[in-house]
Amino acid sequence: MRLLPYALCLGALLACAPRIDPVRVAVTRSEAQLARGEYLARAVMACGACHSERDWTKVNGPVKDGAEFAGSGDLAREERYSEKFSFAAPNLTPHHLGNWTDGEVARAIVFGQRPDRRGLFPYMPYFEYREALARDDLSAVVAFLRTLPPQPGPPTVEARFPMPGFVLNRFPEERPLREKAPAPGETDYGKYLTEIAGCLACHTEADKRGAFTGPRYGGGREFKVPAPGAGVVRSANLTPDPETGLGAWTREQFIARFKSASLDAVRGQDVPPGGFNSVMPYWAWARMREEDLGAIFDFLRSLPPEKRRFAKHSSDPPR
Repeated sequence: MRLLPYALCLGALLACAPRIDPVRVAVTRSEAQLARGEYLARAVMACGACHSERDWTKVNGPVKDGAEFAGSGDLAREERYSEKFSFAAPNLTPHHLGNWTDGEVARAIVFGQRPDRRGLFPYMPYFEYREALARDDLSAVVAFLRTLPPQPGPPTVEARFPMPGFVLNRFPEERPLREKAPAPGETDYGKYLTEIAGCLACHTEADKRGAFTGPRYGGGREFKVPAPGAGVVRSANLTPDPETGLGAWTREQFIARFKSASLDAVRGQDVPPGGFNSVMPYWAWARMREEDLGAIFDFLRSLPPEKRRFAKHSSDPPR
């Protein structure tokens, strides 16, 4: 009987959650599908940037050796959002997802809902995926995740949020999905890659609740670097303004910036105590094909230029 109030409370919270069916995906595990899924998960969508433990003593916080996709630590604490709540990016290997169906994994990615209908914390960019990610690419990502070896990750974080559960459960929302991803050379190919890479959310200034307050892709969003004394870094202006954005960059320079920051390269670059670092996982996007990085650059150059002046880095205030 002592459990009855908790059961009634959980039932009330879930009653506020939308009923979203598992997403229809076609997981064939063909060689082509697995190759596409690995490319998306490891490179374009950079899933390992959140769903892994990262080494913040190195430039750009590369994923720790053997930790990719095995889950993060407490992101709220590591990235110093608050000591009052916690959340983590879960383990994506079968160690955690082994009893989920393919459709349940797909639903979590694009609609943000667990099998028990609880909503995912919106640090997971399902708001972007549900608007952009095509069903064939979603199927490929799920297929690839199924091939990962089961791997225990960091200790499970007991999630505590600064909002009632019923609010979190209302965030998931079903949307019609695009069936086929655009092919290279199609008009919206660069736009598609930019959207599923999550560039908009990080490179648009936002308030503490995540609502955009600045021009799209105009930069300026603040991130607390998860290292003592590393301070705050602000995302770059990706619009083609010649003074404060990408207007003076060439396509070749843009591609080279990513390719120079491979995982092996950044693992060899120590950050001095209190020195500048960035949360930008260049090492993930360094895995992208040059023609795809070029397509993203072409799309960014098509945006209206926005002049945006702000300090790219601020030190932690003295205590």
